Amino acid sequence: MSLFRKKKKVDKTPVNRLWAIRENGCWSRWATDLNQWENYSEPRKFIFADPDTEEACYYVNPDGSVHWRNVDQDKDCHYPGLVAKMVSVGGNSRLWAIQENGDWARWAPDLDSWQVYSEKRKFIFADPATEEACYYIDLEGNVHWRNIDQDEDRYYPGIKAEIISVGADGRLWAIQKNGRWARWAPDLGKWQAFFEQREFIFADPSSTSTCYYADFDGSVHWRNIDLDEERTYPGIKALMVSVGG
Repeated sequence: MSLFRKKKKVDKTPVNRLWAIRENGCWSRWATDLNQWENYSEPRKFIFADPDTEEACYYVNPDGSVHWRNVDQDKDCHYPGLVAKMVSVGGNSRLWAIQENGDWARWAPDLDSWQVYSEKRKFIFADPATEEACYYIDLEGNVHWRNIDQDEDRYYPGIKAEIISVGADGRLWAIQKNGRWARWAPDLGKWQAFFEQREFIFADPSSTSTCYYADFDGSVHWRNIDLDEERTYPGIKALMVSVGG
C-alpha cells in the first residue's frame, strides 16, 4: 500500500468517546450526536479517557494533582499523594502515573495510596488487559512492557520513541523521536515505520488497524492504515487526544 495516495474519507460514527486538550491547555470532548466538540474552560496538563464510560476521564491538573471526573454527572475523585506529569489507566481501571521527578507510580486501591517506584520513565501506557502491567518508554527512548507483580519485562527493539499507545489485542503504536509514527508487527517481531509525522497518538481500543492522532497543525484525526481510511474531527487545535468508553 502506498503511503502517499489520497486517503479515503469515512463518515462512520466512532465507537469510542474522543477527548482532547486544546492548544490553550483547556480540554474538550467530542459530541457524537452533534458532530462537534464540547469545549470546557478548565486547564489540564494531561488527560486519559475512562476506558469504561464515555462520561468520564482521568486527568492531571496544572498543579500535578490527579483526578477522575464524570462530566455528565458532575462527580470528581481525587488521588492524592504525588505530583504527576501524566497518567494512564489499564485493566480493572488500575491507575498509573509518572511523577514530575520522572519516577513512576501505581495506585493501590486497597491501600488508597500510591505505590511509588524508583525507576525513571519518559512515557507510560497501562496494559488494557491486566492491572499488573504497563508499557513504557525509558529515558533512552527504548520501548518495554513490564509486569511489576510477576517481575517480567519485555522489550520492543528498533526505534527510539517519545509516545506510545496500546489498542485492541495489545497492539502497540508509537511516535518516534523524529516525529514519525510506527506500529508493532507481532507476527514479524519488529516495527512498521511510516513517513507521516504526528504530534500525539492514541490507539483505537476497538481495532488493531486504527488509531486517533493529533497532527502538527493541531487537527484531530482517526486513521485506518490497513484500509487506507481517514476521519477528521474539526473545530479545535489539539495538543493531545485520548479515547475511552
